Amino acid sequence: MKTPFAKLSPFQVDPEKIMDTFGINDGDFEKASDNEKESMVETHKSISYWKDAWRRFRSNTVSMVALFVFLCCLFFAFVGPYLIPYNYSDQYRTAQKLGPFEYSPGEEIAHSIEKSVDGLYSTSMRPGSITALPAGDYAITAGKKTYAFTLDKPIDNCMIVLDLDEAEPLRIVNEADVRDGAYTNYTPIAFTDTPAEGAAQLKFSKRIFPHVFGTDSAGRDIMARTMYGARVSIIIGVIAALIVLIIGSLYGAISGLCGGAVDFVMMRIVELIYSIPEVLVVLLLQVVLKEPLQMWFQAHSETSAFVRAMSDLGAGIVSIFITFAVLYWVTMARIIRGQVLMLKKQEYVTAATALGASNSRIIRKHLLPNCIGPLVITTCLQIPSAIFLESFLSFLGLGVSAPMASLGSLCSDALQTIQLYPYRLVFPAIILTIIVLTLNLVGDGLRDALDPRLKK
Repeated sequence: MKTPFAKLSPFQVDPEKIMDTFGINDGDFEKASDNEKESMVETHKSISYWKDAWRRFRSNTVSMVALFVFLCCLFFAFVGPYLIPYNYSDQYRTAQKLGPFEYSPGEEIAHSIEKSVDGLYSTSMRPGSITALPAGDYAITAGKKTYAFTLDKPIDNCMIVLDLDEAEPLRIVNEADVRDGAYTNYTPIAFTDTPAEGAAQLKFSKRIFPHVFGTDSAGRDIMARTMYGARVSIIIGVIAALIVLIIGSLYGAISGLCGGAVDFVMMRIVELIYSIPEVLVVLLLQVVLKEPLQMWFQAHSETSAFVRAMSDLGAGIVSIFITFAVLYWVTMARIIRGQVLMLKKQEYVTAATALGASNSRIIRKHLLPNCIGPLVITTCLQIPSAIFLESFLSFLGLGVSAPMASLGSLCSDALQTIQLYPYRLVFPAIILTIIVLTLNLVGDGLRDALDPRLKK
């Protein structure tokens, strides 16, 4: 059937006939009301790139569980040392070779009476090779009150006890006089409220804490050393990953943006570094750099705060950072170069170039911000690699130096007595495995969440 348009030439169109044919009237050309306009607007709010990435990351159950476990490891490493009374470097002569959750004999005696007194200081729990408390002036605080006293002679295998319910609250109790959670004999201590000049400060034990992971042959608490070792390993991993991020992103961005001969030469350098056996170079750098770094520390530690900080870390850790700066940035550079090769053809980069923007500004303001996804993913996956390398070098004795500890050095120390005390190896190895595994799972989750091609 022919439509009415067939009878009309282009110059003879009748609007009324067209409106009648299609059922259109004058009311259809009225302006839409506010309610009609609102009904056409989408009811859900627009979300940003990062909110959308967080939504997709939260939907990944495995990555969320891994993130929670890693946060627990961070709490263990950075907050845990403040919750226990032991230090990673303190040696307790009476607490050598203890198993998990064990007390030394002196700690067992103090633990039996800690609930029946208001404060307790045990000489058996003093760190160091000598447990005796020498003669001299001392001050000890309980609540808001200070007790100042003088010892006329050294005391050993004894406890200074505070019992506010007694007429003579401050007293010396011999460990041999403690039976069934009570002491049968004591020596009162005369005290004042004002400490003598130069009086040594003592501290009452709030709680006799067990050695949860046991102790080593030197009497050092393994849990305190594992906490500190996990902290050192995580810090080294993060700093090494940041070094890789800075060097690799700038190198890759410059190579991709410049192109041509510059890109050709820079990529041949990357391939040359790739061809070098990494483990061999790492070991050689560790051996070669150790002595020059120590000489540099000795020559400049008095004049530079930065050198003093590096000296505190030790030559092993500084050489690990140098190793990452020399070798491990090449993967990051390749990834960023590939991203820049795609982005530099975009209109906003062409507009910035036409407006006279320098290459450095284009890299800082346009290219690297749009590579944030790959940057975050690669950096997160680099952290466990750095932790594992540091642990490997420390295990070989080329990493951190005593008394500083890392998870790798703890495993190396425990290997000598693995048949007698296997728990010394098990605990740091488990913590190292959990940290590396959770970081890898979190990195995989971030890769899925930040990749726009994997949108759900």
